[in-house]
This record gives sequence, C-alpha cells and structure tokens, in this order.
Amino acid sequence: MIFGEIESFVSLMERVIKPFKKSDKTPQELLSTRLVSVFEAHGVHRNQIPNVIGHGLTLHDVSSDERLLEKLNNEILVSTCNLFGINRDWLDGSSEEVYSTYNFYKYPKKFSDFLSGLVAKSGSDNLDGVLLTVDKVDRGTESVLILQETLGHINNKPYFRYYLCSGWVFSYWKSRGYIAASVAICWKNQVYVRGLYLDASTVSRYASGESLLNFGQDGIHFPNGVRWYAEDLAEVPEVYLKNLDPEENKFGLDAALSLWFQLNNQGFLDTGYSDGTALKKLSDAREKLA
Repeated sequence: MIFGEIESFVSLMERVIKPFKKSDKTPQELLSTRLVSVFEAHGVHRNQIPNVIGHGLTLHDVSSDERLLEKLNNEILVSTCNLFGINRDWLDGSSEEVYSTYNFYKYPKKFSDFLSGLVAKSGSDNLDGVLLTVDKVDRGTESVLILQETLGHINNKPYFRYYLCSGWVFSYWKSRGYIAASVAICWKNQVYVRGLYLDASTVSRYASGESLLNFGQDGIHFPNGVRWYAEDLAEVPEVYLKNLDPEENKFGLDAALSLWFQLNNQGFLDTGYSDGTALKKLSDAREKLA
C-alpha cells in the first residue's frame, strides 16, 4: 500500500514538472543560417550575398534567415559550394567535412601541377598561403598548408576561397622534406607562403577539413600565433631541422638531410630567391652530423 502511494506521488510530480523541463533536443540549424555563415566566413557580409551569388536574390531576401530559407533552391546551394569549395553534404547537415583536403605527401610533382592549375586560373597575384605547424617535436599532429585564393572584391574588400593541403607530420623527417618542397614550389611560382606556429588542437582542427575557416575579410592574415619564415625550410638548415624527431642514433636528422639533397637535385627546392648558399649550408650541416 505504501509503495503504491509513493509510485502515485512520483507519477504525479513527473506530470507537474514535465511541462517546465527544457527540451533535450538542440534546435536544428536552418540551412539558410549555415549558408550565411559560409559567406561571412569567407569575407562576404550577409547584405553582399546577392551581389556575389546572384540568382535573383534581393536585399529583402537576405534580411533574415527565415526569408532566405524561402528563396533557397538547388542552384543557389550548388553555386555556393562551387564558389567556396564547400562540401554539399556539410551544407545540408549530413556530414562533418566542410572542405575536401588535398594530400601531396611524397608527391611534389603532383603538388606542382596542382599549384600550376590554380595559378593559371587565378593568377599568382590572387594566391598566397600559410603553413600551420606546432613549435615542438610532435609526431601526433598533422601540419596544414592553406592556400588562399582571392575571388574578388566588394567595396575594395576581398573575399576568399581556401585549399587545404595536409597529410604531413611536421616532426617526421620524410614529411619535413616534402613540406619544404611544397613551400619552395609556391615561392617559385610567386605564391608567397608564411609560417605560423599555433597550438596542436587548432592546427589539427584546420588540417582535418572539418572546421569552417571563419577568417572573414582578414583571410589567412589573422593575428594569432607566432610567425616564422616558411621559405627558410628550403634553404636554412637550422630551420629545416628545427623540431624534427631525431629518432634513434639521429637517423631522422640524417634521413631528412639526405632527402633534402635528393629533392634539391630534382629541382623541387628552388624558391627562385636563393642566394646560392643553401647547398653549402646543408652540406656543412650534414658534415657536422656525421
């Protein structure tokens, strides 16, 4: 009898409290909200969307997410994804991958061909890049080279598209050589890449392609992190070997230097700005290591 009364009391209290409980379900993000976030992340303000994408959109249409949702169609979504290189499945909410990533590990020639295609399409004046790494020996974090394409300007302010090249573990000797080659290839094509040290979680987040690059009109020239000269990877032994995992009996250092000479002989480490001393500097570094 007592247990029955307790059960009835608990049931009554649940019915009283239930209407006041917050729903456990997270409100679903509107497709239009996500689309606006894409434009703003790449440097386009909400009110500028009609000028960039067209398709008959007006300022009234983009004045709220609800109004924009009524106007969205497949053509607008496809055009947005094509313009900024966004994964349509992510825009639809069915995937975590925002951007496709490119992996040129051990393939500098393929990277060179890829970059040549971008230069032919956009011109080197509209391309630059940043190499994001960690400033320590870390075999668990992939670095990422973000190439930035300036798509156009609105009121003299640029908006961008990004290309994410990852698959390199900066502290691993083989990755170090191919990263140096990729940076040198960029400089040789007058696509200027700078280096930036960030924390491991931020670098990993960007390298995965699963984070919207919300850089806005500043693009890759954001103030965070510690800057360094990425082009020195191809020419300065102290930079080329910095934070490299030496491995047992300094195998990693020796192998990295051997790979440097191999890539240099193949012409992949020519930045176009060398003072002619790189070969001697790296040769001296190898002798000191022996």
